[in-house]
Amino acid sequence: MSTADSPLPKSRPSSEAKLGFVLALLVTAGLLPGEQWPAVALLAVVAYLAHAVAGTASTVLWRRGRQFAIVAVVMGSAGLMSRLDADSAVAMGALLLRMTVAFLAGLWLMQVMTAAELIRVLRRWHFPPALIAILSSLLRYVVVLWEEHERLLRAQQSRAGGTAAGWASWIAAVHRLGLLLLRGIDRAERTHRAMIARGWDGTERWLS
Repeated sequence: MSTADSPLPKSRPSSEAKLGFVLALLVTAGLLPGEQWPAVALLAVVAYLAHAVAGTASTVLWRRGRQFAIVAVVMGSAGLMSRLDADSAVAMGALLLRMTVAFLAGLWLMQVMTAAELIRVLRRWHFPPALIAILSSLLRYVVVLWEEHERLLRAQQSRAGGTAAGWASWIAAVHRLGLLLLRGIDRAERTHRAMIARGWDGTERWLS
Protein backbone atom coordinates (compact mmCIF):
# COMPACT_ATOMS: atom_id res chain seq x y z
CA MET A 1 0.00 0.00 0.00
CA SER A 2 1.38 3.37 -0.95
CA THR A 3 1.68 6.28 1.39
CA ALA A 4 -1.11 8.10 -0.41
CA ASP A 5 -3.47 5.14 0.08
CA SER A 6 -2.65 4.61 3.77
CA PRO A 7 -5.35 5.81 6.20
CA LEU A 8 -4.62 9.00 8.02
CA PRO A 9 -4.20 8.73 11.81
CA LYS A 10 -7.16 9.92 13.80
CA SER A 11 -6.49 13.28 15.38
CA ARG A 12 -7.43 13.54 19.03
CA PRO A 13 -8.61 16.78 20.60
CA SER A 14 -5.90 18.59 22.47
CA SER A 15 -6.05 19.22 26.19
CA GLU A 16 -6.80 22.89 25.53
CA ALA A 17 -9.75 21.94 23.32
CA LYS A 18 -11.16 19.58 25.96
CA LEU A 19 -10.95 22.15 28.73
CA GLY A 20 -12.26 24.86 26.41
CA PHE A 21 -15.27 22.69 25.56
CA VAL A 22 -16.11 22.23 29.24
CA LEU A 23 -15.65 25.92 30.05
CA ALA A 24 -17.86 26.87 27.09
CA LEU A 25 -20.62 24.61 28.38
CA LEU A 26 -20.37 26.00 31.91
CA VAL A 27 -20.23 29.65 30.88
CA THR A 28 -23.11 29.28 28.41
CA ALA A 29 -25.28 27.46 30.95
CA GLY A 30 -24.51 30.09 33.57
CA LEU A 31 -25.29 33.07 31.34
CA LEU A 32 -28.59 31.76 29.98
CA PRO A 33 -31.58 33.18 31.88
CA GLY A 34 -33.90 30.84 33.72
CA GLU A 35 -36.69 31.41 31.21
CA GLN A 36 -34.54 29.74 28.56
CA TRP A 37 -34.33 26.45 30.44
CA PRO A 38 -34.86 24.39 27.23
CA ALA A 39 -31.52 25.72 25.96
CA VAL A 40 -29.87 24.68 29.24
CA ALA A 41 -31.46 21.25 28.88
CA LEU A 42 -30.00 21.06 25.37
CA LEU A 43 -26.55 21.75 26.83
CA ALA A 44 -27.08 18.86 29.25
CA VAL A 45 -27.89 16.62 26.28
CA VAL A 46 -24.70 17.78 24.55
CA ALA A 47 -22.68 16.94 27.67
CA TYR A 48 -24.30 13.49 27.82
CA LEU A 49 -23.52 12.86 24.15
CA ALA A 50 -19.90 13.78 24.88
CA HIS A 51 -19.85 10.90 27.37
CA ALA A 52 -21.18 8.59 24.67
CA VAL A 53 -18.41 9.66 22.29
CA ALA A 54 -15.75 9.30 24.99
CA GLY A 55 -17.00 5.83 25.89
CA THR A 56 -17.74 6.52 29.55
CA ALA A 57 -18.89 3.33 31.24
CA SER A 58 -22.58 3.24 32.09
CA THR A 59 -21.74 2.00 35.59
CA VAL A 60 -19.70 5.17 36.20
CA LEU A 61 -22.55 7.39 35.03
CA TRP A 62 -25.05 5.47 37.15
CA ARG A 63 -22.96 5.49 40.32
CA ARG A 64 -21.95 9.15 40.09
CA GLY A 65 -25.41 10.13 38.90
CA ARG A 66 -27.04 8.65 42.00
CA GLN A 67 -24.70 10.62 44.24
CA PHE A 68 -25.41 13.81 42.31
CA ALA A 69 -29.17 13.21 42.34
CA ILE A 70 -29.25 13.16 46.15
CA VAL A 71 -27.64 16.60 46.34
CA ALA A 72 -29.84 17.96 43.54
CA VAL A 73 -33.06 16.72 45.15
CA VAL A 74 -32.14 18.21 48.53
CA MET A 75 -31.27 21.60 47.01
CA GLY A 76 -34.36 21.59 44.81
CA SER A 77 -36.67 20.74 47.69
CA ALA A 78 -35.16 23.45 49.87
CA GLY A 79 -35.57 26.03 47.12
CA LEU A 80 -39.18 25.12 46.41
CA MET A 81 -40.14 25.18 50.08
CA SER A 82 -38.78 28.72 50.42
CA ARG A 83 -41.16 30.10 47.78
CA LEU A 84 -44.10 28.18 46.37
CA ASP A 85 -44.89 29.97 43.12
CA ALA A 86 -44.41 29.47 39.40
CA ASP A 87 -41.42 31.80 39.08
CA SER A 88 -39.59 30.02 41.89
CA ALA A 89 -40.29 26.65 40.28
CA VAL A 90 -38.89 27.82 36.93
CA ALA A 91 -35.81 29.31 38.57
CA MET A 92 -35.18 26.16 40.60
CA GLY A 93 -35.68 23.97 37.55
CA ALA A 94 -33.15 26.05 35.61
CA LEU A 95 -30.71 25.82 38.52
CA LEU A 96 -31.01 22.02 38.61
CA LEU A 97 -30.41 21.89 34.85
CA ARG A 98 -27.29 24.05 35.25
CA MET A 99 -26.09 21.73 38.00
CA THR A 100 -26.67 18.77 35.67
CA VAL A 101 -24.62 20.43 32.93
CA ALA A 102 -21.81 21.13 35.40
CA PHE A 103 -21.93 17.57 36.74
CA LEU A 104 -21.85 15.93 33.30
CA ALA A 105 -19.17 18.30 31.98
CA GLY A 106 -16.94 17.83 35.02
CA LEU A 107 -17.32 14.06 34.95
CA TRP A 108 -16.51 14.02 31.23
CA LEU A 109 -13.36 16.06 31.83
CA MET A 110 -12.28 13.55 34.47
CA GLN A 111 -12.65 10.75 31.92
CA VAL A 112 -10.67 12.38 29.10
CA MET A 113 -7.94 14.34 30.92
CA THR A 114 -5.40 13.48 33.58
CA ALA A 115 -4.66 15.75 36.52
CA ALA A 116 -1.20 16.54 35.14
CA GLU A 117 -2.68 17.58 31.77
CA LEU A 118 -5.17 19.87 33.49
CA ILE A 119 -2.46 21.58 35.53
CA ARG A 120 -0.27 22.06 32.43
CA VAL A 121 -3.15 23.66 30.51
CA LEU A 122 -3.94 26.02 33.38
CA ARG A 123 -0.29 27.07 33.49
CA ARG A 124 -0.23 27.73 29.74
CA TRP A 125 -3.37 29.82 30.12
CA HIS A 126 -1.64 31.84 32.87
CA PHE A 127 -4.11 31.07 35.65
CA PRO A 128 -3.13 32.49 39.08
CA PRO A 129 -0.33 30.38 40.61
CA ALA A 130 -2.16 30.24 43.96
CA LEU A 131 -5.23 28.73 42.28
CA ILE A 132 -3.09 26.18 40.44
CA ALA A 133 -1.30 25.22 43.67
CA ILE A 134 -4.62 24.71 45.50
CA LEU A 135 -6.09 22.67 42.65
CA SER A 136 -2.92 20.60 42.30
CA SER A 137 -2.88 19.75 46.01
CA LEU A 138 -6.57 18.86 45.87
CA LEU A 139 -6.05 16.50 42.93
CA ARG A 140 -3.07 14.87 44.61
CA TYR A 141 -4.66 14.27 48.00
CA VAL A 142 -8.24 13.44 47.07
CA VAL A 143 -7.20 9.76 46.97
CA VAL A 144 -5.75 10.06 50.47
CA LEU A 145 -8.99 11.67 51.63
CA TRP A 146 -11.04 8.85 50.14
CA GLU A 147 -8.84 6.20 51.81
CA GLU A 148 -9.32 7.95 55.15
CA HIS A 149 -13.08 7.90 54.56
CA GLU A 150 -12.94 4.16 53.88
CA ARG A 151 -11.07 3.59 57.16
CA LEU A 152 -13.66 5.59 59.09
CA LEU A 153 -16.46 3.64 57.40
CA ARG A 154 -14.92 0.28 58.30
CA ALA A 155 -14.41 1.46 61.89
CA GLN A 156 -18.06 2.50 62.17
CA GLN A 157 -19.26 -0.78 60.71
CA SER A 158 -17.08 -2.83 63.05
CA ARG A 159 -18.41 -0.96 66.10
CA ALA A 160 -22.04 -1.19 64.95
CA GLY A 161 -21.84 -4.83 63.93
CA GLY A 162 -22.65 -4.09 60.29
CA THR A 163 -23.99 -1.41 57.99
CA ALA A 164 -26.60 0.90 59.50
CA ALA A 165 -30.00 1.20 57.81
CA GLY A 166 -32.50 4.01 57.43
CA TRP A 167 -31.93 7.23 59.34
CA ALA A 168 -29.10 5.60 61.28
CA SER A 169 -27.06 5.42 58.08
CA TRP A 170 -27.55 9.15 57.46
CA ILE A 171 -26.56 10.02 61.05
CA ALA A 172 -23.48 7.82 60.73
CA ALA A 173 -22.59 9.55 57.46
CA VAL A 174 -22.84 12.98 59.10
CA HIS A 175 -20.58 11.89 61.97
CA ARG A 176 -18.16 10.37 59.48
CA LEU A 177 -17.97 13.55 57.43
CA GLY A 178 -17.36 15.61 60.56
CA LEU A 179 -14.47 13.39 61.61
CA LEU A 180 -13.15 13.44 58.04
CA LEU A 181 -13.17 17.25 58.04
CA LEU A 182 -11.25 17.44 61.31
CA ARG A 183 -8.69 14.86 60.19
CA GLY A 184 -8.36 16.54 56.80
CA ILE A 185 -7.60 19.93 58.38
CA ASP A 186 -5.03 18.38 60.71
CA ARG A 187 -3.32 16.48 57.90
CA ALA A 188 -3.33 19.55 55.64
CA GLU A 189 -1.55 21.59 58.32
CA ARG A 190 1.05 18.86 58.89
CA THR A 191 1.61 18.43 55.17
CA HIS A 192 1.99 22.19 54.65
CA ARG A 193 4.56 22.48 57.45
CA ALA A 194 6.51 19.55 55.99
CA MET A 195 6.48 21.11 52.52
CA ILE A 196 7.69 24.46 53.87
CA ALA A 197 10.47 22.71 55.77
CA ARG A 198 11.60 21.06 52.52
CA GLY A 199 11.81 24.38 50.69
CA TRP A 200 8.49 24.45 48.86
CA ASP A 201 8.13 27.79 47.06
CA GLY A 202 4.51 27.51 45.93
CA THR A 203 5.30 25.99 42.52
CA GLU A 204 3.74 22.60 41.80
CA ARG A 205 5.95 20.12 39.97
CA TRP A 206 4.70 16.96 38.34
CA LEU A 207 7.00 14.03 37.55
CA SER A 208 6.24 12.55 34.16
